[in-house]
Amino acid sequence: MFKLSKALLGAMLVALSFVSCSDNNSGGDDPQAEPSSFAVWAQLGSWPNTNYYIMGVSSLSTGSFKLEGNGIDVTTLLNNSVITRGGFYYFYNTTEGKFGKYKIENGAVTVVKEFPFTNMLSLAGHTWIDDNTLVMIGGVTGAKAVNYAVINTNTMTTTKTGIVTGLPSGPESHPLIRVGGDIQYKDGKLYFSVIHYNGSDYTLYKQLNTLAVSYPDFAVTKISTDTRTAGLGNTSGYYATSFVDEAGDMYFLTSWNGLVAGGASTKKSIYRIKKGADVLDPTYYMDVEAEIGFVPSSGLLMNLGNGKAIIKYMTSTETTAKTRFSIINITTGKELRKLTEVPDAASSERNVYVEGGKAYIAALSGTGKDYIWVYDSATDKVTQGLQLEGGYTSFSRIDKLN
Repeated sequence: MFKLSKALLGAMLVALSFVSCSDNNSGGDDPQAEPSSFAVWAQLGSWPNTNYYIMGVSSLSTGSFKLEGNGIDVTTLLNNSVITRGGFYYFYNTTEGKFGKYKIENGAVTVVKEFPFTNMLSLAGHTWIDDNTLVMIGGVTGAKAVNYAVINTNTMTTTKTGIVTGLPSGPESHPLIRVGGDIQYKDGKLYFSVIHYNGSDYTLYKQLNTLAVSYPDFAVTKISTDTRTAGLGNTSGYYATSFVDEAGDMYFLTSWNGLVAGGASTKKSIYRIKKGADVLDPTYYMDVEAEIGFVPSSGLLMNLGNGKAIIKYMTSTETTAKTRFSIINITTGKELRKLTEVPDAASSERNVYVEGGKAYIAALSGTGKDYIWVYDSATDKVTQGLQLEGGYTSFSRIDKLN
């Protein structure tokens, strides 16, 4: 982990307790102590001098909030690739070779339990079998396999680890494996994708391989392929690229795309696996850029319910491009509308939280006054929510704390 300069740290006053949002935007009154319901992650500085802060807020819809004097620095224990469930954070620290369970309470990060963990080079994807059974998959040194781990998060013990068997082989020109973060559990099986690449020039073999994998055996039972993309879902700790909807259908976005032979990048696309099916739905394919007119941003596809989903896109092809959001009919693969009410903002990973058909979007304007914007899919309206005062580098996550 890395810290900001002493000068910048000295300017930050980090309190030992969360407080509620103040409804007095003038800042004249002290905020009243109140249990926090949500965590807004703010990042300061840029790699390698990055610090992660959590701001505990009671509402995402009203009031105002400042990091100074209210946020807590979690840099030494966590970063924004955490997994969250039931009010706890789970984190695989690859640098220190440990996996931990953490709670945000009394204005600090409390370690519930940590244990040594080196079962995979990096965490690509995770999903939940039930409230206490976490499955993680990731790459290995040499990129010739995919490892898995099953964690009982109640006892914080590893119940099973190993290698996924039956993976498809790549051609001789592209023998290495990359696994995606688009993993989901449905119909008693795990579903995720792999692609093959060349270790010399890192070009991709233009073929998506989506796998149906038995659980708890972790053996590939079915492989379906598509040559329109060589992309995968982005790392699921940082991003949200897949979901299973109310009908039991899985959707996933191939938002991580490298270059194939000739220097071309393949399309960022959305695929579907129907409830009861083991393979890609041959009747469904969404070329996101062709449909909404812009390239999807770094991995954000979330289910709003009732056939709607929210997706993030880049406003230009520049590396410093701002991002905006679009609402799509996920069942038909058609755009419903763009959220033009939400201003252009810097891309910030998982900066959207969805609950009850509403999307809460933390948009970083760079002006020192930012907002969480609330889209209600039932009314198709956007309202301005919580104001976030300060100069942040990014808003990387919004999580529910209980």
